[in-house]
Amino acid sequence: MTNQSDNRMGWIRNIEKLEKTTSEYTAEYELASESQIFGVLDYKNGAIQCGIMTFKKDSNGTYKYLLRIKYPPYNEEPHFLKANKSGYLFPEGIPGELISILFLFFQCRFFLIAAYSGDLSSNGLKLKTEYFPQIKRCEPYFDPDMFPDGKRNFAVGLVDFLEKLARINDQYHQRLILGFYNYARALREFGIDEEMVFIRLVSSIEAFTKWVNLSENDDLFSGVNFENIIQSERLSASQKEELKNIFFNVRKAKTRFANFIQLYSKGFFTGGNFRAPHTRIKKGDLKKALSAIYDSRSNYLHQGETMYLSRHMRSGHKWDTDPTTGMIIDNRHFSVDKKLPYASFFQRLVRHCIMQFLSEISNLENT
Repeated sequence: MTNQSDNRMGWIRNIEKLEKTTSEYTAEYELASESQIFGVLDYKNGAIQCGIMTFKKDSNGTYKYLLRIKYPPYNEEPHFLKANKSGYLFPEGIPGELISILFLFFQCRFFLIAAYSGDLSSNGLKLKTEYFPQIKRCEPYFDPDMFPDGKRNFAVGLVDFLEKLARINDQYHQRLILGFYNYARALREFGIDEEMVFIRLVSSIEAFTKWVNLSENDDLFSGVNFENIIQSERLSASQKEELKNIFFNVRKAKTRFANFIQLYSKGFFTGGNFRAPHTRIKKGDLKKALSAIYDSRSNYLHQGETMYLSRHMRSGHKWDTDPTTGMIIDNRHFSVDKKLPYASFFQRLVRHCIMQFLSEISNLENT
């Protein structure tokens, strides 16, 4: 008999365990961020707390934050007794989950600097584990939305956001945390490797595309039972399983990616007049931009090809793409339809779509 595991995010399961026990211990995590965020998060009577510790930037251009998490005692029932092959998995644990959620909610970067456990006393020590993340200082023109001043507060909206996540059916949780995690990994690559920014952002969206329904125009096999397509007795069970995986998880991946963004980008394109309209991506240009992004990402991963990136300009911090209509690198000519928008444009679009998707599935739980 297959074990039925609780596939909700770890921080949600952890809080429920805390509510059933009278004893607990606390672990603290030091975070760094280029963004200055005031207020204090205090969730579920101190089960999760977070707030700023410094008010001046350090040599890396970051402020320091303290994330505090309460845990039930170590003698709780081992979770592995209910583990199975389709169980929830996030290797970075509860701190990693919460840090990824902070990335998405605040649309800025956080880096884990150190973790503290225990208390200094005659019976023990307060232990510190240090981490050394690569923090590359980014000028605000890379993405001004990531480095605003005075627009965010831990005490405003974050508790409601956590409550929304906790109410969502656990069938979504594994994919949600993978999407959040890849979004966070993408933002960490700003100023370091912009090609990896695009790769991670595409992966973030692909975490959710299993819930995209394809029409007959998108897929001639839409609505057709797989067993009715593959009836050959010459295929072994493992061969059929491999074909089934390709059929459902690999084939039409680009179409699902584009459809997801087109579906959940509602409200992202607001129109308006711009001084340099040729540097803006409008709703009608979205399909072409998504095709260039996905093809470039696939060619990078599978053929080692170079991406045609828009070049950052200090005067273009409000642009979606640079104004070039093509480019020659060495003897390679890139046409304008292969040019990628600024990574800042794509990260804003990805975040908007994720937040729209979260609102939709959250509303399903409330109906």
